[in-house]
Amino acid sequence: HAAAGRGVRVRLLVWYDKLASAVQNNMPGYTGAQRGGGVTHAAGVPATTREKRSAVGLDSPPPVFGAKDWRTAEQLRHDNCVEWWRDVMGPVDKGDTRTRIELKLRGGSATADVQKSLVKQDSKEDPPSAAAPSHGGLVNEKSLLEDNATHHQKTILIDYAWKDGEKAVGFVMGLNSTTDYWDSEEHLFDTPLREVDWGRKTQTAQALPRNRPVSRDPYQDYASRIRGPALQGVHSNFIKAWVRAGGKRRADDGDNLPAQLKHCASPGSGIQIVRTQPQENADKTIKNVYWQATSFARNYIYIENQYFYYESWVRHLKKMRIDFMNGVQQAGASPQQSKLLHLIAVIPWPEDDGMVPRTYDMVKSLGEADSMPNQKKAMDAREDEWKRWESLPADKRMDPDNAPAWSPVYDSARQVKEPDKNHKTGELKDLGLKVLLARLVTQNRGKPMPRPEQDFRQIYIHSKLMLIDDAVFTLGSANLNVRSMAVDSELNMVTDDHLKAKELRQRVWTMHAGNYNKSAGGEGGPEAIKKAFESWQTVMENNKKIVDRGLKDSITGFVIPFQDKREIYFRHG
Repeated sequence: HAAAGRGVRVRLLVWYDKLASAVQNNMPGYTGAQRGGGVTHAAGVPATTREKRSAVGLDSPPPVFGAKDWRTAEQLRHDNCVEWWRDVMGPVDKGDTRTRIELKLRGGSATADVQKSLVKQDSKEDPPSAAAPSHGGLVNEKSLLEDNATHHQKTILIDYAWKDGEKAVGFVMGLNSTTDYWDSEEHLFDTPLREVDWGRKTQTAQALPRNRPVSRDPYQDYASRIRGPALQGVHSNFIKAWVRAGGKRRADDGDNLPAQLKHCASPGSGIQIVRTQPQENADKTIKNVYWQATSFARNYIYIENQYFYYESWVRHLKKMRIDFMNGVQQAGASPQQSKLLHLIAVIPWPEDDGMVPRTYDMVKSLGEADSMPNQKKAMDAREDEWKRWESLPADKRMDPDNAPAWSPVYDSARQVKEPDKNHKTGELKDLGLKVLLARLVTQNRGKPMPRPEQDFRQIYIHSKLMLIDDAVFTLGSANLNVRSMAVDSELNMVTDDHLKAKELRQRVWTMHAGNYNKSAGGEGGPEAIKKAFESWQTVMENNKKIVDRGLKDSITGFVIPFQDKREIYFRHG
């Protein structure tokens, strides 16, 4: 509204689906209560809290500005959200500054477009399964993907055509525009600057009395500021989506690059905008980047990702490593003479139980099944049942009483090839690959929690970042799963700027591992990365002891080993 008041034309494109938005409550004040978990309003803009009470005679109408108001701060926030949606979506008078705010609601791709994207010949996906459903058989992976695509891109573009692009700037992000995503590099245990966890969804909130509010979990995410010709890709993506949503082109929405943008590029900073967009010939250029960049990884791969269950990517990585190791031998060198590839993946606990099975497939494929011990135990028990059954004589196998229990989750896990691992060195045999799975926690420095072990809480990783060899990195909205690579609309930036990649790696690794014993990787050479990898291992194990025992010792940085102890037999991946 402030920008519109200055005469700036503002265009907002927001994902909205009547059912999914009610569940996600992605537009508080329009799709549901600010606190979440309350009555949703998918059918239109709701009444404010005060209006609801006055409508049934419980209170007088809301007071005019400046009068005494009984509403709590949280009710005021919700009512302000309601008024904002009314203001932007309601009728306006001619000349009203609100006419400078245009808002369009955008749905996800149609089922037919998603299905074409999933089976696209040059980048076919593992087919989503209708088996292992939940909610009485009503919810399964296949329907969640094919019938419920979302608009997931997160971009901002400012002054693209104004003064021929002289002041143009854009942002490609993983961040949603919601208050609970606010955080700083300190990842404070609790802060009033983050959204209060009114819905008591976090373990920390559940451990406290209702009269002691606490903020949502800390967040880890990124936004990339871009200038120059790369903004043309951000602009083109927006205009196409804007028109599909019913918006009109403006006179300055042309396809030509604004004259001044041509002079903004920095030497050595090649930037490309890549997408997932089923509606446009099944555009899957984000997946292309992951596949291509992975194929030339020789020193390290660093991944931070919210959803880590794309086992086909691990298969691709392992194939590339086998090809590389074969090439080493064909060149007359021994496998021991080849450089090790170090993979560090920083991931959160899967937020939905139904994501556990596909995450297990991913970590198993990387030789890290032990990080999900109960899922592994359950799958191993099923494997033992099948081996017992297969060892029976043919006539005994025909007896239904001898048949092993069937599980579609086990069937998919059984197909995953787990690599041999040298338990002394941690190296994956024949691959020259070492893997480290981490998650992030922060420590309470304020009023103690009821129990010492509760003074640590998860930093939720919402990031979508991949860094390879200080040679290339990509970040944006795309998660490492089928949904982001083929189903939802996504947008990332990718750059081959060596200096920016090195700077980002050093900054992020310093933050996460607390700059312990060269854990930032120095200049990024093979020995420096090897030392950093070992330092991460040390930091993670030391932090784990402190967290597991609820000690008052200070953790170093934020990293601890990834471990998830759930055992799940339904699938939402």
